[in-house]
Amino acid sequence: MTLYDFILQEQGDFDTYDTVFDVCVTVCEPYEYDEGNKKDYYDIFNDLIMKNVEVDYKKSDYECICKWNDFIEKNIETFRKAADELWYHTPKNDDDLIYEWIREINSWMAGYVSESVYKKFVTEYGEQLKPCA
Repeated sequence: MTLYDFILQEQGDFDTYDTVFDVCVTVCEPYEYDEGNKKDYYDIFNDLIMKNVEVDYKKSDYECICKWNDFIEKNIETFRKAADELWYHTPKNDDDLIYEWIREINSWMAGYVSESVYKKFVTEYGEQLKPCA
């Protein structure tokens, strides 16, 4: 099950942990928009990521284990290109890059980048992403 479907089913926010790295990504239940309202790129980014990450299992009422590593590893070249463009320094080692992207996604999902960065990622890299399943 995708993280997006899981969060909708559970109707709550979760701390999600990776199956490989000791890192957490906190995710929030997606907003529902009326027909007249347009989603901003922050929400589009969050939905995009959650629709491509698989849940491994539910750990508690507010924690689950997700395949963050698998998702980024499957899309390593896309994430490497995005890091080259958006970061000051891109780790050369794949494991380091995967770990840093999981941490980065946590920050982005918390709103720590500008709307223009979300837009750039969604429009330039979003369609290249493949689900980890």
